[in-house]
Amino acid sequence: MSWDGSASASSSTPSSSTYLTESAATSLVEFRPNSAAWTATSVTERAKALYEATRHIDALPLRGRKYDLEVTAGIPDQLLEFPRIIDGVTCDWNNSTNEAIVPTDVKQACLEEAIAIIEAGSGGRRALQEQGVQSFSLGRGELSETFVPGVGRSILLSRRAYDYMRRYIGAAVR
Repeated sequence: MSWDGSASASSSTPSSSTYLTESAATSLVEFRPNSAAWTATSVTERAKALYEATRHIDALPLRGRKYDLEVTAGIPDQLLEFPRIIDGVTCDWNNSTNEAIVPTDVKQACLEEAIAIIEAGSGGRRALQEQGVQSFSLGRGELSETFVPGVGRSILLSRRAYDYMRRYIGAAVR
């Protein structure tokens, strides 16, 4: 397995619901310095986190358009947002198979976001993070909250995932 998760078609080809399979993600985790949260989680929970991470990525305001716009019997061939055509260029292209593929950056972002989802857990803390709450305090009967600067710019929990996706994210319309 290489660092981009492209060992074989079965492990690197995304399904109709995720950009990265659990087995490919587990292989990629080997290249991270800290993978304790991932390895301590069940295969089922990892798959759920990858599905949710894919949903987060697809909810971003992405540049360009889907690669495969052909519709057969009213069902689009490409259910996810990647691969894409941005400024007339297909991101990425496999010359040996002559096919558009999901970019490595998107796969890496999916993994990072899935790990962030697992680390955030569920319940109150995660809900606060998703709302952009950086810190809060209770003192003398008053609640004080501090929000992350620029909250609302990205729905990704992982800053690292956002950095991987930066080149694909479109500018907001004012």
